[in-house]
Amino acid sequence: MNSFGDRLREARKAAGLTQEQLGFALDVTKSSVSAWENDRETPSFRLLPTLRNVLNRSLDELVCGVGPGKRVQDLPSDYPLLAQDAQERALLARYRNAPPGHRDAVLELLKPSSG
Repeated sequence: MNSFGDRLREARKAAGLTQEQLGFALDVTKSSVSAWENDRETPSFRLLPTLRNVLNRSLDELVCGVGPGKRVQDLPSDYPLLAQDAQERALLARYRNAPPGHRDAVLELLKPSSG
């Protein structure tokens, strides 16, 4: 499976940008872009929307490798961001379909105890 860095490099090249040009668009250095593409570092979350817009790629495609014609369900079952079994998938589906107030309650319930 391609890494985030591989997907980023491919998207940057497809957009016809150099590392320096992408860095300028994101207000970061060329060396930061190089570090991301070589999987030594990852961009901050605040940069992801701009990265998506500059490269004209979805975040699903850039971050998870899920692009047009692919679904999350098509990724390997051991992919770290996916539910590991039927119970986790059911929990995730129910969470996603719950009203925002219920989601907040679930997150509150699952907070680590302090002490």
